[in-house]
Amino acid sequence: MISLLFVSDVSIASQGAQNKLNIGYINFEPLYSTINNTPQGSLVTKTHKVYDVLNLKYNERALPTKRLFSRLKSGLTHIWCGIKVDSLQNDVISGSQALHYLSLNIYAIDQQINIQKKTDLYGKKLIILFGYSYDGWAQYIKNPDNNITYVEVKKHSAALKLLKSGRFDYLLNYQSPMEVALKQNPIDSLSIKNISKLPIVFNVSNKLNNAQNLLNDLDQALADLIQQGKIIVN
Repeated sequence: MISLLFVSDVSIASQGAQNKLNIGYINFEPLYSTINNTPQGSLVTKTHKVYDVLNLKYNERALPTKRLFSRLKSGLTHIWCGIKVDSLQNDVISGSQALHYLSLNIYAIDQQINIQKKTDLYGKKLIILFGYSYDGWAQYIKNPDNNITYVEVKKHSAALKLLKSGRFDYLLNYQSPMEVALKQNPIDSLSIKNISKLPIVFNVSNKLNNAQNLLNDLDQALADLIQQGKIIVN
């Protein structure tokens, strides 16, 4: 705790000279959503507890994925809570303490799912969502050498409608938004197979002068809140 307080003093002093921190997020129900221009969701609640412990001053803004990543690279956005993204690793410092674990699943109707690895998708027909990298799966799926027929849709409800049509073998998607979509559009005989669980962590733009100190503060404050039972990681 002594080290936390010491590092926090340094970080907050540095932040004071830079005014408020700019925090970006992607609308991703139920973890993040925007209601009346205000962020809502389970991750919003968790992150606010961390920011309050550190007495951080900040603005929050919902952004499209590509724009958020561009702003992180340029330093216009300072913090994003999300999975580690390969294309950002030269531009952000990623934390080691998870806020949440994001489940990546494959969905099918009336069939057993025998997908263990990317190469098992050879010759299959797949539905994916625009803007998601799926921890490298999207890049593999889009490579024509892998003989995968795929379609990209913008909405989870549209993905479910296509899956129900029977024209595609599988739907690849994250569990959290799928649970929301399935409440509105339930499907009988739905098979689900988990592919991976990806930790959501603090990502801090390395363009920020005190980026490493700030990230250390965020991770330590989060770890303390978890130990105190004030944040539950699931």
